[in-house]
Amino acid sequence: MCAQQANYKFNIFGNRSILLAGNVTGSVTDLGLAYYNPARLTQLETTGFAINAKAYQFSSISLTNVFGESSKVSNNDFDGVPNMAGATFNLFGTRFAYTFLTKLDTNTDLNYTTNTMSNALQDVFPNHEKYSGAYNLKSQVKDEWMGLTWAEKIGEKFSFGITAFGSAYRYSEGSTLSHTVLEADNTTAFYQKLAGFTQRSYGLIFKVGANYNIKKADIGLNISLPYIEIYKEASFNYKNLISGLGPDYDVFYDYQLKELDSKRKEPLSVSLGAGIPYKQHKIHINIDYVTGISTYQRIDIPNLDLGETAPTVVHFNEERKAVVNFGLGAEINIKDNLQSFIAFSTDFNGFTTNANVFDLSNPNNKELNLGGNFMHLSFGTDWKLNWANAIFGATYTGGSGSAPSPFNPDGNPLDVTTTPDTHAKYARWQFVVGIEVPFINQKIKSLIK
Repeated sequence: MCAQQANYKFNIFGNRSILLAGNVTGSVTDLGLAYYNPARLTQLETTGFAINAKAYQFSSISLTNVFGESSKVSNNDFDGVPNMAGATFNLFGTRFAYTFLTKLDTNTDLNYTTNTMSNALQDVFPNHEKYSGAYNLKSQVKDEWMGLTWAEKIGEKFSFGITAFGSAYRYSEGSTLSHTVLEADNTTAFYQKLAGFTQRSYGLIFKVGANYNIKKADIGLNISLPYIEIYKEASFNYKNLISGLGPDYDVFYDYQLKELDSKRKEPLSVSLGAGIPYKQHKIHINIDYVTGISTYQRIDIPNLDLGETAPTVVHFNEERKAVVNFGLGAEINIKDNLQSFIAFSTDFNGFTTNANVFDLSNPNNKELNLGGNFMHLSFGTDWKLNWANAIFGATYTGGSGSAPSPFNPDGNPLDVTTTPDTHAKYARWQFVVGIEVPFINQKIKSLIK
């Protein structure tokens, strides 16, 4: 469900970087450099401590035609979680920075109930007295990064830097679908299907950056190397129950599988950007290329015995295509201590095949791609005070996608296959409030004195 894992600019890090929609490979001036271009650490003034936010965000996701034609499930969420904090420091005459960031944190809980039977089910139960249908989908992804950045200036114009990030990743999804039918003779038919998984992974991601100053621009290059997995674990559960239809149709299957083999892969990416001064202002340009990933099995799930002539193969594969994103931002100097920002960037989805709970719920075991393409828009201000920089702004993200609906019962005579395509729509507003306190160590010492 969480297709945003292959939207590589879905979250943006660093105060001014957020306001510039991540178009800062050649011009980043905040702690977002650890992610966007570690070489820019040589250009950053010493920062004792900084906190950046998505201070508050409102997100909305909706799925239509899930349970039947014109049905809709939706989830709205409002939260306020900082996504980055860190500082710079000098050690043995060398420049370093440490950063903590939440690369991805999504939590979706969709519920739908109805007492209206679809036309297809009415054909199966034409004399029913009562009907109750319910659907629930939970999806959660959390990826926490902790990084150390080193950078060195080589000559007057060229800088080189490296960030080593440690990643703690958890991805889990679960879906429940049920139908309950009371027939005219007071007999009851019941159908329930549950499917879910959990995947954990711990590993390393390295980013290598370079920065070059020319007379009319700063040029930056950032290479993000593929994910190096160190530890992994996964589990899978599946339950299918049909009751009240007679011995030819009633079934009960229950699988709880743990300690499964799994893999997590993240692709190589290359970003090129420039910061181009224009009078008192600056233009920020960025282009990002992300390589594809060949098909691989994200979780190795054994074949299941579901009463068929041959064991059922459970596909849980992932494949990604190469993606090119681009963006443009403007930094407008209103006065010496006040700048405004406006920017946009594309965020195309890289999934060709998406390993998710929809795969596990699909009666025909189809491999699905639920990826959507997004557009990011941002604007805000940077106000320099005597003791700190205050950042205020907002960002908007919108996108949509579609896939065949997997929520059809898979036990005859409840095998209903007339549900139309499912359509997913996502929208998010972030209200950014950040603060940077330069030279905080010196200020603390002066207060102590």
